[in-house]
Amino acid sequence: MATKAWVVDNSLELRRNPMQIIDLIEGDEALLEFTYVTNPGAAWSMFSDYPQYLTLLAVFALVAMYWFRKQLELHLIPQQIMFGLICGGICGNLSDRLFREPAEVVDFIDTFIPLINYDYPIFNIADSGIFVGAISYVIWGAFESKREKEKETREEGGQSISR
Repeated sequence: MATKAWVVDNSLELRRNPMQIIDLIEGDEALLEFTYVTNPGAAWSMFSDYPQYLTLLAVFALVAMYWFRKQLELHLIPQQIMFGLICGGICGNLSDRLFREPAEVVDFIDTFIPLINYDYPIFNIADSGIFVGAISYVIWGAFESKREKEKETREEGGQSISR
């Protein structure tokens, strides 16, 4: 919230003159800069025509994570961190949709990937929390699945030897 407040307070200047944070490449692009844009949609401006549905989806996601917290194993520290990032990101963007006029999410982190000459869509810290939390959960789930299969294989092997 503090970063968005700073960006909003400096929005006119950041729109005209983005603040270059890391500029190690030649040309107009910078590796990392702060700018100011708003987005009524989701990632890559998807569903921009349906911001009210994105607001409902965010509320639904938060309620579902609370409702299914036992199945999501939220009593474990790693899951608490991962879902904390996800919920924090959802709440950050949801607060923009509910309390800003117009009801749009403030984005300000602009990155350029020179290796593939790609200007990545502008995002915010809340988006980063959602992304890092979700990717971490997928990776964690893959490793947990592998561990469970290895455990089952060891147990099956132990049973056949003991017969």
